[in-house]
Amino acid sequence: MFGSRNSGKDNDERGGRPASTFIDEPWFADLQKLNNDELMRMYTMISDRHYRFAKNAWYIPIGGDQRCPIMVAKGYRSPDTLDRMAEFEDTAKTLEGEFRHFIDAWDFGYITERDIEKAILKILESRNIEITEHSSY
Repeated sequence: MFGSRNSGKDNDERGGRPASTFIDEPWFADLQKLNNDELMRMYTMISDRHYRFAKNAWYIPIGGDQRCPIMVAKGYRSPDTLDRMAEFEDTAKTLEGEFRHFIDAWDFGYITERDIEKAILKILESRNIEITEHSSY
C-alpha cells in the first residue's frame, strides 16, 4: 500500500528516495489532488525548516500549532475556540476521506518531509512550474 518504508532520520539525511520511486504510490496520487497554491504552501513550510508537521493530530490538536501537511496545504489554522475545534474536526474528517493514502503514509512514517518536498517538486515540474531556490546574503 505504501511502497518501501523510509527509516526516518537516517534515510532523510542521505537525501531519501528519488522522486521517481514513488510516482506510482497511492500517497503520491493523493498529493496530486492539491492545487499549485496548496502545494506551494506545504513546500514553503517544509523548505523553511521552521515548522514540524504533526502526526496523528487530526481531530484534537493538543497544544500549540499541530497540523498535518494536508491541513497546512489547505490553509487551515489550529483551532483556538471550542466552535473552531468542532469545525476543525469536521474538516479533518472530510479531508481524511479524500487524502486517506497520504495521511496514512505520513502518520505511519512511510514518507518523510524530504519525500514530500521531492514529490511536490516533481508534481510542479510536471505542471510546468519551476521552483528556483534563492540564497539570502
